[in-house]
Amino acid sequence: MEGDFRLLGPIDLLQLLAQGGKTGAFRVEGGEVYLERGRPVHAAYGGVEGAEALLAVLALKEGRFRFFPGEAAPRRTLEGPLEAYLLEAVRRLGEGVEVGPFDLVRPTAAGLEAQATLEPEAFALLQAASGGKSPLDLAAATGLPLGRVLKGLGQLARLRLVEVSPRVPRTARLRVALGGKGAQVDALLLRAWREHFGRVFRVRVRAGEREVLLPVEGAEGLGVVLSLSPELLLFHGLKAGEEVLVWPEV
Repeated sequence: MEGDFRLLGPIDLLQLLAQGGKTGAFRVEGGEVYLERGRPVHAAYGGVEGAEALLAVLALKEGRFRFFPGEAAPRRTLEGPLEAYLLEAVRRLGEGVEVGPFDLVRPTAAGLEAQATLEPEAFALLQAASGGKSPLDLAAATGLPLGRVLKGLGQLARLRLVEVSPRVPRTARLRVALGGKGAQVDALLLRAWREHFGRVFRVRVRAGEREVLLPVEGAEGLGVVLSLSPELLLFHGLKAGEEVLVWPEV
């Protein structure tokens, strides 16, 4: 097995070798990664060994590679499965799959197997996504900002640890909070509505049997909150802390 990184990068190639349970040496110019039954056991690159060497190989954008099956590692400088290093490599590269606030996200079989090797935040997202959830649901369940949830899920999707099913951005379940200006929702949420429906400047809000129409603006970092000024709270009889359904007027 040999070639270059024009079609598949080292992240994808090593992931395929790991999933196939391969043993051998994955060599690139200036470095190498040894696998044993699909697990990385040693890496060297540019005079560095261990985790940093493996991450350097995973970050390569061009060059050639060759895999030598059956070749044993000269020593062991790595522990744990490849997934433990892949997420850090993707994070450093800033690569990910685009995930929308309303999309349906489910852990894959590989994601379920990798949970114990992931960092706490990624582990929490996979745990909370069990059975299928939207990023909005996951932001509410984990307490993480919506932007971090979307970025984290995008990185997990890039590594095929979650599968993403696009959905039409419709109704959001939000929590009313006291704000300082008009009606505001998370800027990422408003952007998703506008990308799908076009010019969205007002939203409908349903609390129990009541439904009101409000002009809306986007604000960074609100997550699953609908921020309302004191005047709007009083005028429409809404209460801070109550859950409401919010959808765009189109």
